[in-house]
Amino acid sequence: MQGNGLTIFSDCDALTTEEMQAWTREMRQFESIFLQRRQDGFHVRIFTVEEELDFAGHPLLGLALHLHQQYGPTHAHEWLVHTKSRPIHLSSREEGGEFIATMDQGKPEYLRTLTDAESEPLYAALSLSPPGNPALRAEVISTGLPYVILPVESGLDKVSFQVRDLTPLLAPLGAKFLYLLDVVNLEGRTWDNQGLAEDVATGSAAGPVAAYLHRQGQLDTPDLVIKQGRFLGRPSEIKVRLELSGPDIATILVSAKVVKVADIQLLS
Repeated sequence: MQGNGLTIFSDCDALTTEEMQAWTREMRQFESIFLQRRQDGFHVRIFTVEEELDFAGHPLLGLALHLHQQYGPTHAHEWLVHTKSRPIHLSSREEGGEFIATMDQGKPEYLRTLTDAESEPLYAALSLSPPGNPALRAEVISTGLPYVILPVESGLDKVSFQVRDLTPLLAPLGAKFLYLLDVVNLEGRTWDNQGLAEDVATGSAAGPVAAYLHRQGQLDTPDLVIKQGRFLGRPSEIKVRLELSGPDIATILVSAKVVKVADIQLLS
């Protein structure tokens, strides 16, 4: 009963977009994923309670468990899943009685380094101050979903939203969401842009966070663990491995343990 939950709909070919959105609201998870089998493989659509996303992380990691249990003939398997943005390689394995899912997020895209004038309104919107180290600049990075990685050195517990919606601040920067990162403790927080719902574990942000730390020279090893969810009483850990080609990132592997909580039969 920790980490981030999701609902997997595996029999949904007849559902319309509006019905998928309605079922996501009904299940009240941060995200739900809808699986469709086609001739060229597995296709997914991912929804929050507010909208459909082109890509998301923790629903794909959760999906790996479902695929493994339904179609995986051995203790380890690999999958190619088509999201709205691009194909994603997943792997699944059972190890010591635990199930571990891994997602290959590929190379990061460094979209923008924010100036002080661009980042200061974001800090003010969360009632925070920039880090004391001026070299720690906020950046927009994507491995499928563009995030502003907003660094702090402390104060995750001090967040208070001062704006009704972050979207007008993020959209001009080319970002979809904001991820607040404590670079000292490798812990983060992120919300929907209205600040109404905080996420427990954000796989789509894990790759950008790791890419940010690597670019900023904050990592001594290519392996790291990102903590999240403490402020919701559901602490989570996402493991990230950077595969390097010289000083550059060749690909980012994001992993987490996954547990199935229930099988649900919908009657209507």
